Amino acid sequence: MTPRHASGAALLALALTARASVGADAPAPGAYCPFPKQGETPRCLEPAQDEYREFFTALAAGEVRDDDVAKLEQDVASGSSSDTPYLALSSLSYGYYRLAERAAARAGEDPAVIARLQRWNALLARAYDVSERDPHYRAVVHEATQDLHERAPRVLLQCSDPAGGITECNSTEAVLRGFNRAGERVGLRGAIARLIERIFGKDDP
Repeated sequence: MTPRHASGAALLALALTARASVGADAPAPGAYCPFPKQGETPRCLEPAQDEYREFFTALAAGEVRDDDVAKLEQDVASGSSSDTPYLALSSLSYGYYRLAERAAARAGEDPAVIARLQRWNALLARAYDVSERDPHYRAVVHEATQDLHERAPRVLLQCSDPAGGITECNSTEAVLRGFNRAGERVGLRGAIARLIERIFGKDDP
């Protein structure tokens, strides 16, 4: 197994352990609520609906405006330091899934929905990046993004390729690549620190 795959597997193992401990339909503070199957709204979304009422109301009405989603986006951008990190992540994941469904069902491309999904990709990546000291939250962000990548209808977005250029990708593809690159950077920093300790010794506190 390559270092990249190993880091991804470790993140998913942490997330799946957390999910198994609470169950998808039980409201649980501090846990991520996986987005539902078609036609289902699990009870674990109820706290998120209370916290982000304007967002869920706008989503149900079929039109999400900047004012409706401002608080949610700010909380996701704050990562694990937000007051409601898991409610925010659960809400964004659910909204992403519903907007992707809407975009896939329409005959023509909807620029507003495409722009919103691209913005939310950037927010997922930021939530991961700013939460380096919270591996459990990072694992859950990875799990949510993997779920969206596998289950949400495919929508073509503009993404960054490995060389830093712009290319088309399917939904959250580029975000997952970014997670893997971040994991590799963290692993490399840790390996360098251990090597320095072996060479020069570790300072006593």
